[in-house]
Amino acid sequence: MAGALELAAHIGIPVTEFWEITPFELSIVAKGYAKRKAEEQKESIAQAYLISRWVWQKKINIKKIFASDEKKKPMTDDQMLERVKALNTVFGGIVEEK
Repeated sequence: MAGALELAAHIGIPVTEFWEITPFELSIVAKGYAKRKAEEQKESIAQAYLISRWVWQKKINIKKIFASDEKKKPMTDDQMLERVKALNTVFGGIVEEK
């Protein structure tokens, strides 16, 4: 319950309202908050881009900046296992085959 209360405080829900909403409603508000923040970030990037075009002589490709927002392809189980093994090795772990 402390985690949910902390989330509510982070997204701006007053404590008095927190005790009156259901976990489902809290999750909807949290998703909306995340979407709103993502949109605000995109707007900030777009504004920075426009300002940079005004100030700099250098041309920047806006499509390249926003391309990093695209969703990545899902990994297969085998690809995920190989990635985990590689990360395990990088961080000093031992890969044990069964």
